[in-house]
Amino acid sequence: MYQQQDRPVFRVVTSAGEAEEHLRVIRQAMERSTRHSTLSGLSGVIVGLLALVGCVATRLVIGGAPDPDWKFAFVGLWTGIMVLCFVTDFLFTKRRAARVGKTAFSPLGKHLARAAAPGFIAGAAMTLFYVLNPQMLGSYLYGVWMLCYAASLLSVGMFSVREVSVLGWAFLAAGALTLMIPPGFVFGPRAMMALTFGGFHIVYGAWMGHRYGW
Repeated sequence: MYQQQDRPVFRVVTSAGEAEEHLRVIRQAMERSTRHSTLSGLSGVIVGLLALVGCVATRLVIGGAPDPDWKFAFVGLWTGIMVLCFVTDFLFTKRRAARVGKTAFSPLGKHLARAAAPGFIAGAAMTLFYVLNPQMLGSYLYGVWMLCYAASLLSVGMFSVREVSVLGWAFLAAGALTLMIPPGFVFGPRAMMALTFGGFHIVYGAWMGHRYGW
């Protein structure tokens, strides 16, 4: 038997004043989300330092990686670095969110996670491709990682502060440049990895901490 709902799902705004009030509330909510970013500057600095540790460990332990003979060690090392970066970012973002009266799993936070997911999934897929076909990808994997990370940052930047988009464009340019580096060049892909995931993140984190808080 059909039962009529007690209240309508949608309500028609009947006056210009009411519509203006709705727009004002929405605009204030968006401004608060932008102004009070839950991104932690200290997280960016620590992530950059972890990336530098990964580059040094790659140089000392694996040598000229990505090398087909060391593909599992190489991927394992950087997977561990990535996990540490995710944990660091989550903990410091959670702390920062509590300071500005938000939660890490707010609706906005879920939008950010969904926006970032395709880029990270693409990076994981290309890493698996490298494991299966190390001769075909080789040192180009560094540039591919930068491009995939750039895609995630640029997607997140649509819901976050402008600095995130700036960082995304910087990674996009660096990733494209890394793919163009000829073999044996004095400044190789691993050096670009240290410059971007290390240096870019440290500069970004320092700026975010200075402007929005640590």
